[in-house]
Amino acid sequence: MSFLDHLQELRKRLIVTIIAMFIGMAVAWPLAPTVQHYMQRPLREPSITQKWQYEAMLWAAQKFPALTSRLGIEPKPPQVTPHKLNYMAPLEPFFVHMKISLITGLALAFPVILYQLWLFFAPALYEHEKKYVYYFVPFGTIAFLLGDLFFLNMVWPLIISFSLAYESEFLFSMLNITQFINFCLRLLLLFGVVFELPLILLILARVGVVNLDFLRRSRRVAILLSAVIAAFHADIMTMFAVAIPMYCMYELSILAIRIFGGEPRREPETETAVTPGGLDIPPKDL
Repeated sequence: MSFLDHLQELRKRLIVTIIAMFIGMAVAWPLAPTVQHYMQRPLREPSITQKWQYEAMLWAAQKFPALTSRLGIEPKPPQVTPHKLNYMAPLEPFFVHMKISLITGLALAFPVILYQLWLFFAPALYEHEKKYVYYFVPFGTIAFLLGDLFFLNMVWPLIISFSLAYESEFLFSMLNITQFINFCLRLLLLFGVVFELPLILLILARVGVVNLDFLRRSRRVAILLSAVIAAFHADIMTMFAVAIPMYCMYELSILAIRIFGGEPRREPETETAVTPGGLDIPPKDL
C-alpha cells in the first residue's frame, strides 16, 4: 500500500471507531449514575483490604488469644466516615456525567476498537498470522475489563483511604467532583491498557518482533519505565499502586511468552517439485 492508501485506511478505521464510541456513549448515558456511584464507594465503605485486615486479625485473635492479648491486638470492624463530593460550577455535574458516559462507552465499544486496530495492521501480516484476531479481540476486551475491575476494587479504595487518612481535627477534605472523577477515569484507562500488555507482547513474540531473551534482559528498563509512568501521579501511594501492577504485567508477559510464545515469525515456504531435468518448479507451474 502507498502512503496515501495507508492514510485512507487509517481514516476509515478512525471513522468506524468514532461511530462505535458514540453508540457506546449513547448506551452508557443512563448507566453513568450507577458507574459514578460505584466510583464513590470508597467514600462511604471500607476498602476490601481493610476488610481482609480485619478478618485476618479476627482469625488470629480466635486462634492465638493469649498472643494477641499480650500484643494488644484487638480486632475492630473497619469504619469509614461518609463523605460527599462537592461542585462549584452550575453545569459541572453534567460535564462529569458526559465524561463518565464517554469512558463507559469506550469500554462497551472496545471490541470494535480492537477489531479496527487489527484490520489496520492486518495487511502487514502473513496469511497464517491473521488468525490471531480470534484471540486478540476477545482476550483483549477481557484484559481491559479485568484491569478496570482490579483498579476499582483493589487500587482505588487504597488511594482514597490513604488520602482521607490525613483528616484530623484541624484538616478536613472537600473533594471536588471533577477532580475526583478525572483522577479515577485517568487511572481506569491506564490500568485497562496495562492489563493489555501480556497479550500485546505475546502477539509480538508470535510474529517475531520481540523474543523472550530480549524481555528478560530488559527487566531493569521495565522497572524504570513503570516508575516513570507512575511518577506522573502526585502521591507516593498512587505511585506504588500503579508501578507494582504494571511491572507484574511485564513479568506475566514473560511467563505467557515462555508458555505460548511459539516459533519466530517466518513466511510459509512454497512447496517445489523437481522435474526430470533437475529444475525446481513450483507445483502451480507444472
